[in-house]
Amino acid sequence: MQRFEDPAVVAFSCYAWTFEYSKKLAQALKTKYPDCIIVFGGHQISENNEILPELSFVDVYLFGEGERPFAQMLEAYACRSDISEIPNIAYRKNGELVHTSRVVYNDLEGYVSPYLEGYFDHILAENPETDFSAVIETNRGCPYRCAYCDWSYSARIRRFPMEKVRREIEWCGKNSIEYVFCADSNFGILKRDLDIAEFVVSVRKKYGYPYVFNACFAKDSNDTVFEISKLFYNNKMNKAATLAYQTVSAAALKNINRENFSMEAFSALAKKYNENNIPTYTEMILGLPGETYNSFCEGLCRLIEAGQHNSLNVFYCHVFYNAPMGSKAYREKYGIQTAHVPMNDWHSSKPDENDITEYTDVIIATRDMPFQDMVKAIVFSTCLQCFHHMGLLKYFAIYARNELNVSYLDFYNSLLDFIFASENTFLSKLFVSLKKQCAAFSDGEWSYYNPDFGEIGWLLEEGAFMEIVSHYNVFWDEITLFLKRFPVNKKIFDQLCRYQRFVIRLPGQEKVCATFRYDFYNYFQKAMAFSYAPLQKRENHLDVTILNPVYNWKDYAKKVVLFAKRRGDTILVNDRKNLVITFEE
Repeated sequence: MQRFEDPAVVAFSCYAWTFEYSKKLAQALKTKYPDCIIVFGGHQISENNEILPELSFVDVYLFGEGERPFAQMLEAYACRSDISEIPNIAYRKNGELVHTSRVVYNDLEGYVSPYLEGYFDHILAENPETDFSAVIETNRGCPYRCAYCDWSYSARIRRFPMEKVRREIEWCGKNSIEYVFCADSNFGILKRDLDIAEFVVSVRKKYGYPYVFNACFAKDSNDTVFEISKLFYNNKMNKAATLAYQTVSAAALKNINRENFSMEAFSALAKKYNENNIPTYTEMILGLPGETYNSFCEGLCRLIEAGQHNSLNVFYCHVFYNAPMGSKAYREKYGIQTAHVPMNDWHSSKPDENDITEYTDVIIATRDMPFQDMVKAIVFSTCLQCFHHMGLLKYFAIYARNELNVSYLDFYNSLLDFIFASENTFLSKLFVSLKKQCAAFSDGEWSYYNPDFGEIGWLLEEGAFMEIVSHYNVFWDEITLFLKRFPVNKKIFDQLCRYQRFVIRLPGQEKVCATFRYDFYNYFQKAMAFSYAPLQKRENHLDVTILNPVYNWKDYAKKVVLFAKRRGDTILVNDRKNLVITFEE
């Protein structure tokens, strides 16, 4: 407030992570400067939003894309003219909200860039020791209309001029911007996106920045997406390629107005990326209407069956005002229950008690998945991601699937049963604690905290994984009893457990080696690449060189789990370039 001096217009771009702050600041401004015009826009502002009439301190609401109507509004106020002909707004007149017409803009010509106009130059100059990130757009629009998403206001994809895109990327490189997020809804959906990716790499080679270029890739994972993913991965500019699915349930897909590519196509893509040594990850959403506990857990395991052994991310379904799911009628139709909870994001520090708390609406139950089933689903997905995708029991599970015909669903269900039945063990105490946290899900605390791993919150599966590897010997003493339930030949069993234990990366490792009587490495590589061959009894020696060693748990948490989990760095044998395997003749 002290920075303002008799403002004429103050505009707020509102989203879930800024809304409460914006409201408090706007109220304070209106109280001190009653003639100041307060404008609210952004994704949090919807024509269907029931809270708009309650925000009496807001003079104008702006819906959809704001550049042109906001400029027109400023011109109108400067000339003291009427704003009723400006599209995409609502304003107060005689105490009532008046809505103007809606317009979708067909082009993106003439939009200036805050980067190129120099608005950030003084911030960079005043903070030379700070690592900055930036957001750029190369296009707008999305041909899809997923019910949970509020990303796009138009189905038609409109392109920013290529010259502007190139200049912004060059600006990021020149100014040592470490992380660039591309805010396109489907990067790779256009052929020119490969040209943009090639230019990003050329800028990185020229300036050393941006270090990471991250994007949400096109939903159909086409050839352009593959080429971009390959380019970024080979130049160490991205962790992994996205194979987005969100749900496997046919009922849920219908309810959210989404179509997935087939599971056969998913398998073919997974194989293609695997053959080119490009790690992939798959995103799923928990809480979609039509999804049941069984369909959700079965869906996760079907993705593993289809080849997703590397990385899986399960996100909780949030309800946003501008998404189709945000309408009251939609929520009533599917029995959606939400909790208005503090926004405690993963990988961020705990909020200061003096901070303004932001909130989000998270689905905690639907007609098809009551709250207790939601809790069970979180526990199952935490188990699956911790033990399979982060690697703790992945190879034993693959062996059991191929040789004993034990499905992944049965394997991990039986693992959970074993853990919860083993009272007062390390594993049991850990997962009982996690389950209690899941049961408090509606309180909004879904991050795992342990100061041994740094001052930020972790995904539950990340927290569980780090607790286990920091008690690795205890874990193996306990888990061996579970593994002995499976009728594996004794000679193979001992060697298989040694291999499974060996492959997990730990702090302090620089070069690790081991000798095995069976060729586990090639057996599992072929199994995950859909080219199964029986396990060969052939003595071999594995030497793994770790290029970026870490020596304490905080660095391990940051550099291995946070920065490189999707790339598979929790598993020593994932990067073939760092591995030497020799066979005894």
